[in-house]
Amino acid sequence: MTLQMKNGSVGTTLSFKFLALGDSKIGKTSLLERYVYNTFKQNYLVTIGMDIRIKRLKINNKDIDIFISDTAGQERFHSISKMSYNGADGILIGFALNDPTTLNSINYWIDQIYKNKGKDSNVSLVLFGNKCDDKENIKIKEDDITDIKLTYGLTYFETSAKENINITNLFNYLIKMTIINRGLMKEFGLNEGSSIDEIIIKERENETVFEYDNRIKKKKKKKKKKFCS
Repeated sequence: MTLQMKNGSVGTTLSFKFLALGDSKIGKTSLLERYVYNTFKQNYLVTIGMDIRIKRLKINNKDIDIFISDTAGQERFHSISKMSYNGADGILIGFALNDPTTLNSINYWIDQIYKNKGKDSNVSLVLFGNKCDDKENIKIKEDDITDIKLTYGLTYFETSAKENINITNLFNYLIKMTIINRGLMKEFGLNEGSSIDEIIIKERENETVFEYDNRIKKKKKKKKKKFCS
């Protein structure tokens, strides 16, 4: 969590940094594209690097910027930096409902979070299962998801970037839990004992959203397209 000065003003804009984790085939990039830009692409190029998107919101009439880091292929090489973990206020951990191997990886990702941030960290963690629209190919049992939820005490959302199912709900919950876990209720005009439902999240209108794309692209070498919903 950081406080940033607004350009040309004496006020401050609160900002949160979120990280999206999970195997490369679960649809993280599509999920972030849907949340930030409300767009969906059937195919995208898998690249190596850190891709950062910004969502500008107003929470209880206070401006806030959400910086969301997509690992953009780094997970294939286990090269996510300690700085990326340490700078995160909240982390989304995901799997694809049509691929059981991605659920098996959840233990690895949470282990990495614990190693880099510590088990006692107040970072907010939320679990999501993507591609719930692909009903004919869902292969993961509810009991297996429940085991993960109970083991790590995680709240779970089923999502679809393709059909825009639960995307906003997922991020809104992560934002609200970050506010609570960071003890920031007073920042938003609320008492510490206020209900989570009193945290009202809206998009800021008529503001340009910039994307910081630091992905590394190799010259003269085509990347394979990868389906991602």
